[in-house]
Amino acid sequence: MRRPSNERSLGDALGDMIDAYGLREKLDELDIASWWDEVAGGPIARHTVEVRLKRGHLHVRVDNAPLRQELSYMKERLIELLNERSGRAVVRSVTIA
Repeated sequence: MRRPSNERSLGDALGDMIDAYGLREKLDELDIASWWDEVAGGPIARHTVEVRLKRGHLHVRVDNAPLRQELSYMKERLIELLNERSGRAVVRSVTIA
C-alpha cells in the first residue's frame, strides 16, 4: 500500500512562507515598481518620478502635467496590465500626481 505524499513544490512552499511572514505586500510593491517601465513604456517611464503601491493602491507621480492628464485616462488599462503581469489582482486603484 502506498503512503500519501506530503511533497510540495518549492514555489508553493516559498509562497506560503512569504504569506506567513507578511512579506507579500512588500514583494508586490517591488514587482510593480520594476514592471512599471515595461508596462507604461519608455516615454512615460522617463517622466515618472515615483511608483508606490500601498494596500492595493498604486500612486504614480510624474513631472509633466500633460502626461499626468493622459495617464488619468489610462488608469483602468494600467490596472489591467499590471494585474495581468502579476497573475492576480494586486492593484485595485491608481492615483496620478
